[in-house]
Amino acid sequence: MVDAAALESILKEVEHNEGVHEAMLVSLAGTYLAGSFPKGVHVDTFGSMFAVLIGSAETVTSETRDVLDSVVIRSKASQYLIVHGGRKALLVMRLGLGNDPLKAKQAVEKYIPRIEEHL
Repeated sequence: MVDAAALESILKEVEHNEGVHEAMLVSLAGTYLAGSFPKGVHVDTFGSMFAVLIGSAETVTSETRDVLDSVVIRSKASQYLIVHGGRKALLVMRLGLGNDPLKAKQAVEKYIPRIEEHL
């Protein structure tokens, strides 16, 4: 059973790292599990699209006999870093444009085992 309160607490800690403005967890099927998201978005659609993107990226890397590490989406206002939050979820983080996604990924990797414990 998902411990939403524990996950929310961990995600708040994640948001204090390397320019992470918002952090949320979605299941591999795209269901919102916990965390914050941009004001005004429809959270179910927003979350499910990250699962679709990861699924597509995994197909691409699988076809080239490689392994997916992360996906970065850059827009004019911000960037999103998507990484596996354990075996059952995706960790989606909104970063400022000036932040390095690799540094952010390295800074938050320590939280993945704790996230997995509560999924």
